[in-house]
Amino acid sequence: MAEEWSRFERLSPLDVGNLRVEDHGVPMHVAALVVVDGTPLRDAAGRLRLAEIREHVERRARRAPRLRQRLHRPSPGAGPPVWVDDSRFDISYHVRTRALPAPGDEATLLRTCAELDEPRLDRSRPLWELWLLTDRDDETVAMLLRLHHVVADGIAALELFGALLDTAAVLPDEDTLPVPAPAPVPSVRALVRDNLRRRSAAARRRIRAVRPAAAARRGALRMRQLRELARHGKAPRVPFDGPVGPHRRLSLVRCDLAEVRRVAHAHGATVNDVVLAAVAAGLRRLLEARGIHDPDLILTVSVAASLRTTDDRSPGNRVGILLVPLPVGPGPVAARLVAVARETARLRREPPLQPGGRLLQRWTVWVMRRQRLVNLFVSNLVGPPVPLYFAGARILEMFQIGVVQGNVGLGVGVLSYAGRLNIDLIADAVLVPDLEIVAAGFAAAVDELCAAPSARFDP
Repeated sequence: MAEEWSRFERLSPLDVGNLRVEDHGVPMHVAALVVVDGTPLRDAAGRLRLAEIREHVERRARRAPRLRQRLHRPSPGAGPPVWVDDSRFDISYHVRTRALPAPGDEATLLRTCAELDEPRLDRSRPLWELWLLTDRDDETVAMLLRLHHVVADGIAALELFGALLDTAAVLPDEDTLPVPAPAPVPSVRALVRDNLRRRSAAARRRIRAVRPAAAARRGALRMRQLRELARHGKAPRVPFDGPVGPHRRLSLVRCDLAEVRRVAHAHGATVNDVVLAAVAAGLRRLLEARGIHDPDLILTVSVAASLRTTDDRSPGNRVGILLVPLPVGPGPVAARLVAVARETARLRREPPLQPGGRLLQRWTVWVMRRQRLVNLFVSNLVGPPVPLYFAGARILEMFQIGVVQGNVGLGVGVLSYAGRLNIDLIADAVLVPDLEIVAAGFAAAVDELCAAPSARFDP
């Protein structure tokens, strides 16, 4: 997002940190898997209408300028990277196809998605790709959307992707937005001047913000967050912690959103609390399969927390984290849900943790492969409540594909869509080759909660 004192749209410090992480060998893109009714996307001979689909995406991308922009890294002294129009934008590079190998089932689809999602995105082009995956055994078409994290966080990514979608099967009369003429890349002199103005304005803002009361509040907040980190202590070592390699495994779980909400309400919890309790049950199964039976084991989960206001749909990242202790010992899932709900209610009273300044970000990059702060990542997004359509084809399912990085080998991505709660489990293929055990434990925990009596906790 462009700061108010800058002429140009520059990367935020958090996004610069994301690039720094990627420069150290960790891809920093997010992804989504979307399954659509394949019939409207094929011609009478059963072939994919690729040219028409590309034309549709290219036309709709004009509504989301970031999809036609690339990153320009200025010379030293000219400030952070800036978004510029891509003068050679080519929709055929961004919308591609891949035929699934036989038998074209879900396992084949997930292996193909994992393979396609491995490479880094080309920073010399707009940082997104849309893969159309055909030859499925159920005649649907799957789409894998890859988007760099510096383009958008989860909420902003939904907004960008929404530019390609409709709420009805019949395509509306297309607007006549002309193909935008790309603006030239700013000169070094312009960027240096802009950077000086930006830094001067930032310094003035910091000076104005140095008021005793405000400084005291910020100091108190930092001290509370440091005490919270100290209270957590070191996360325990578990088999899925270790240096993350390049290969991934994916597994999907599907739940009825209304039923999960009913369970959450009956226990004084949230949908996210139900997800965390079910994740704990899945992890317990995995650990038991690996011969670990510690009844007092408590893992630490990094839960993404949006810092956006309700009407903020701008590109970029506005996200913090909550560090949630997750008990994975024996006992009924309902009791675990109540314990999780109590802890998350306490954590929500304080602002989420946010990445610090440049030095702390550099330190984070250095230690991320040997950190002992968290054991896994969880991200939960509220998606569209009604069915949507892509190029006239109804979207049947949507999943967000999370990330694993550093020495955190397991992640969970949750996305609601049209009355369903769709869960994607992602893991390092070497650290967690048995990811299906976690998925089975997750699904069994949700079933148990649906049948369990209420043990309501009122925050």
